[in-house]
Amino acid sequence: MKKILKTTGKILLGILVGLVIFSISMYFITSGDYSVPKTVADDKTIPHIKIDNVIFHSETFGNDTSEVVIIIHGGPGNDYKYLLPLKELSDNYFVVFYDQRGTGLSPRVDAEEQSLENSLTDLESIINYYSPNRKVNIIGHSWGAMLASGYIARNPERANKVILAEPGMLTSEKAKEFSQKFKVEFNWGVIKAMTVIAFESLHLKNTDKQARIDYIVGKMGAIDIEGNPMRKYFCKESVTNGYIPSWRLSGVASGAILSKALDEKGDIQIDLVSGLENHTNKVLFIVGECNQIIGKDFQEEHMSYFNNAEIVVIKGAGHTMFGEKTKESLNVIRKYFDEQ
Repeated sequence: MKKILKTTGKILLGILVGLVIFSISMYFITSGDYSVPKTVADDKTIPHIKIDNVIFHSETFGNDTSEVVIIIHGGPGNDYKYLLPLKELSDNYFVVFYDQRGTGLSPRVDAEEQSLENSLTDLESIINYYSPNRKVNIIGHSWGAMLASGYIARNPERANKVILAEPGMLTSEKAKEFSQKFKVEFNWGVIKAMTVIAFESLHLKNTDKQARIDYIVGKMGAIDIEGNPMRKYFCKESVTNGYIPSWRLSGVASGAILSKALDEKGDIQIDLVSGLENHTNKVLFIVGECNQIIGKDFQEEHMSYFNNAEIVVIKGAGHTMFGEKTKESLNVIRKYFDEQ
C-alpha cells in the first residue's frame, strides 16, 4: 500500500509540475500586445446617450425629421459595428444604432442587470427617446430580431415597417430546436484554440474587469475551426465568409441573459410571440441562402405567428447578409419600406 501511495504521489506531483511548466511556457509563448477597446465609461468622447441612468453607445445618421429606423444588433452580447452598412439608408431615413446595455462600447454592467426583460425595456426606451411621437421602422438581426418581435408583440401600434433578419428563437419550442443544432464540439482543435486565447487574455493591460472574458468570447466566435457551430451560419461552412467586425463582445451579457432563460431541466423558456396577433402590418423576414441552422426553413415556421409576413432569401449570403451582400440587402429593404 505504501508503494502504491508513493507511486501515486509521484505521478500527481509529476502532473502538477508538468502543468506548471506548461502554464509558464504558454504565458511566454502567447506574449504580445492584446487589447479590447475602451467603453464610454473610460472614454467620454465615444458618442452616447443616457436614459434612466443607463448609458448606451449610440450613433445616428441622416436627417432627424425623416422616418426613424431603429437598428437592433445580434448576440446577446454583440455590438452594432457589423450592421453599419445599413447606414446607407440615411439618404432617406433617420437611422439609429445603439450598443445594448453592457455590450460593445456601452459601459459594462454586472450580470444582475442583464436579462431579456431589461433588453426589451431598453429597446422601448431607445424608441421612445428617438421617436417619442411617431411610429418607427425596425430592423433586427438575429438576437436583435428576437427583441424586435418581442417589442411589437407588446407594442403593436408603435412600429410601421419591421424587418426580422434570421431571429434565433421566438418560442420555447424553437429554442429547443436551435439548441440541438447549435452545439460546440469540444475536439482537440477547439480545446487548443480556447487554451491559446485564454493565455492571450492574461496579457491585457489597462482594462476593466470584464475585459478578459470579452476578449475570449470575441476571439472564440470568430475562429474558423471544425467544432465551431458558427461555421454553419455561413457559405461553404466557413466563418471567413461572414461579415463579423465588432468593437467588443460582452461575455457577461451573453452568459447572463441566456442562463436566466433556463428552466430546471436546462431548457430555454422564451415567448416573444404572444401579442403578435395585434400587429397587423406586414413583417419582412430576410434570410441568407447559406444558413443551415436558422435559415429559410427555420424562419418559415416563425412566420406562422404573424398576421402578415413575407420572406426573402439573399442569394450567396450567410447569417451576416447585410455586410456580405450589402447592395442586394439594401434593395430588398428599400423595396419593402417603399410599400404603401
